Amino acid sequence: MIPSPTRGLAAPPARAGATRPLIPCLLPLLLTTCLAACGLPQQGPQTSAVLATAQSGDVALVEVTRTLAERLGTPPRHGLGGLGTGPTAAPTNAAAIGDTLDIRILEAGSGGLFGNSTTGGGGTDFTGIVIDRQGRLSLPYIGTLDVAGRTPTEIETAIETALRGKAIEPQALVRIAQSATNRATVAGDAANPGPYPLSLGGDRVSQAIAAAGGSRFPAHETRVTLVRAGQTASARLSDVLLQPESDIALQRGDMVVLTHEPPRYTVNGSVAEPGTFPFDTPDISVLEALSTAGGAEDNRADPGGVFLFRLESSARLAAAGLSGPDRAPRTQGGIPTIYRFDLSDPNTQFTAAQFQLADGDTLYVATAPAVQLDKLLRAFNLGLTAARRAQQLAE
Repeated sequence: MIPSPTRGLAAPPARAGATRPLIPCLLPLLLTTCLAACGLPQQGPQTSAVLATAQSGDVALVEVTRTLAERLGTPPRHGLGGLGTGPTAAPTNAAAIGDTLDIRILEAGSGGLFGNSTTGGGGTDFTGIVIDRQGRLSLPYIGTLDVAGRTPTEIETAIETALRGKAIEPQALVRIAQSATNRATVAGDAANPGPYPLSLGGDRVSQAIAAAGGSRFPAHETRVTLVRAGQTASARLSDVLLQPESDIALQRGDMVVLTHEPPRYTVNGSVAEPGTFPFDTPDISVLEALSTAGGAEDNRADPGGVFLFRLESSARLAAAGLSGPDRAPRTQGGIPTIYRFDLSDPNTQFTAAQFQLADGDTLYVATAPAVQLDKLLRAFNLGLTAARRAQQLAE
């Protein structure tokens, strides 16, 4: 019988330099490729993905230092100044339909139209004169006058002009005794909502709210909306009280609406209790927010990947000396900005305790890269024992 060509032949000796453990050598490459392609479940982007997004210019990435925390650590405040009225501007004292006027007409000599018959001098008082629906009033020897929209001084001039040639050097004194329209309205979550008469000295938003008994909720949980001539401006009551330029003077017909809108922030990622939380106090720091969410998880969190997401104003970033965000896109709410806190640095603990959150902020803790690798090993049953078996088979 002719033997098989391979039967009884010994295996050829291994060549010098040949790679024997092929599988162990390819295993790291295989794991890396699968990790990139398999799309394992995760709660959000890893630190590397966030940094890559910032490098593309889609967002502004800001590394938070102690100096930066001193400049931007206080959250942005929004006021009511957008309606264009300064804090010292007084409301107009022009007369309006329905207002009641007190008018006194004087003459220089005796025997005039408005002289006192007993003393031969003095003047005549016309009290309780109501401006009618056409914006007019009627007086003896004058007839009707259009007075709506005119100030008391302008009405006095109109009366004196109408009496010229009829009275002896007439002089008029006009006072708005009662105004049906020179008032603002406080509505919503005020203790005693209702109309609020405005003084000629200029009443501010805070004065009207105080006169209405104040808000039924804490100032940082109360939103103030000012409605004026079809335009609106909105701010938190706490910001109005802390910013004099936002506590503007009220005008005739203004409406101040108080609503209960507690500010909120969100914490997600590798924390013990992710979720959305209300501001228990007006000021909450990054460190306090992490503690509220149960803290970063030791077995999952990346201490160098704590990020604060916020739509930040370009003015605040420029004031802090940041020029990099110039490339970031502008949105209606501001520039998409990511503040990074590297909690692996002990100094960042002080920075995170100083940097305060704003309404609508999102705090995210990235997952450590090793956690994703562990998920991959489990998904392919490639624990340490399986890896050793693979190497044994290769040998």
